Amino acid sequence: MATIAPLRTGTKYFQLYTTAKHLAWDPAAVDLSRDRPQWETIRRDFARERYAEQILHLCSLFYAGEESVTQTLSPFLGAIARAGLGVDKELFLTAQLFEEAKHFELFARYFAEVFGEDGASVAARYLSDAPRAVLVDDLDAVANRLRREDDPVALRALLVEGVVHYMGVVEAMLARTGYAGSAEALAARGWLPGLQEGFRLVRRDEGRHVAFGIRFVAELTRDDPALRDTVHATFERHLPNVIGTVQSFASYEYPLVDLDRLQQFALDAFGQFMTAAGLLDGGDAGDLQSELRDVERVTPDAR
Repeated sequence: MATIAPLRTGTKYFQLYTTAKHLAWDPAAVDLSRDRPQWETIRRDFARERYAEQILHLCSLFYAGEESVTQTLSPFLGAIARAGLGVDKELFLTAQLFEEAKHFELFARYFAEVFGEDGASVAARYLSDAPRAVLVDDLDAVANRLRREDDPVALRALLVEGVVHYMGVVEAMLARTGYAGSAEALAARGWLPGLQEGFRLVRRDEGRHVAFGIRFVAELTRDDPALRDTVHATFERHLPNVIGTVQSFASYEYPLVDLDRLQQFALDAFGQFMTAAGLLDGGDAGDLQSELRDVERVTPDAR
């Protein structure tokens, strides 16, 4: 049964929601005019290195991942509402759903206008078992369980599992790793400025998403310490597919990105998420803790 609940505007969740409003952007406004001719040059001049194929491979995972997180977020929103965990959290997830849809739109547009390909077809070609499991199938499974669960205690435990998978594994460990590595590789070569700008905007949004996940997990595990085991088990369950997703690029003789560095980036993100959520003592929260602070102090003038 729906309930009427007060809106608390002084919380960190509401602050993240407010920041999302200030930093709204339009994927249709990202300038891709220089990317198409550069893409043709990359295809022509770096056939031996297979750089064009690697970029397609990377972007196909972004396409599939952004489509998946867009399709699976609404059950989280509904579950938080049913659990009565706060309208401020509901407002933030509403903003996040809008942002995930924009991220998917950006990649769909890029495939059509720059690659001249259908994103869904290319993603199907490159989505091997490991990324398909962690980005699509397993995330869809936990979202479906959230749709059906009504028991308040079980719902909180399932929300912790789902948020760790969505914000901790998919966004903190995989998406941030992929965007950071790809942006660095393209910037070093001066390639595809429109795609670089898209990466920057998406990563800025995902900083808020990860910040939400950290706060949410910290709050619920503080209220119920038994849920700490759920957090650890969820990370451990998905770790092999995280590593498998990074290593799906190991077959390229001339890798565009440093796979060892990316794998370490992903592993570090686990420790950083856990430390920032207060679940790992003596660690260094590093980039995630900095991002948590940054996304909370953004003002309208910072766009």
